Amino acid sequence: MRLTFMKSSSSTNTRNLVLAALFIAIILVQVLVPFLGYIPLGLTAIGLQISIIQFTVAIAAIVMGPWWGGLIGGVWGLASLIQAWTTVYNLGAFLFRNPVTAIVPRVMIGIVVGYIFQELAVKRQHRGLGLALSGFMASFTNTALVVLFSWLTIVMFHIYFPGIPHSGTFTWILLSLVGANGIAEMIAGVIIVPIIGGALLAVKRAR
Repeated sequence: MRLTFMKSSSSTNTRNLVLAALFIAIILVQVLVPFLGYIPLGLTAIGLQISIIQFTVAIAAIVMGPWWGGLIGGVWGLASLIQAWTTVYNLGAFLFRNPVTAIVPRVMIGIVVGYIFQELAVKRQHRGLGLALSGFMASFTNTALVVLFSWLTIVMFHIYFPGIPHSGTFTWILLSLVGANGIAEMIAGVIIVPIIGGALLAVKRAR
């Protein structure tokens, strides 16, 4: 029996490593290829984009659990940080050049979504609700923490974008734009995550 358990544990670890590598590869492609992960809004100077990569992180957390989800979210955050320092310097890049803003929200997506799905879908058997709420919370967590850390950067630490007046009005306009993006992403998450996540869970259960 002990040998069987060890084989089962080894098989699970191998499967998780393969899945993690697959999700990380998908995220890197989404980061690098236009429109696969970010949808530009046409405001080049501002550099704000609608993101759908948080749904990949959410699905990873649903399939693999919160800590794997957090790890995969961290990879996205690190990729965002590198991208912010290597692309055209605009307001979007300005926000994500802060490592805390770039990485922490993305790690928390995986952890929050993973635990929400475990509580609702696994323990309480509400899979549909768990998937929909996971999609919503993926975007909500990302948006709320990005807005919070951006506000701390601009208002409390007095770090500003070059050429922009040091105005409280501008700060609120910028953060409002980020928040508006987040609302659109939350609506998309309620639709996208249940469709893709539900299909992957069905395949996982069939195996």
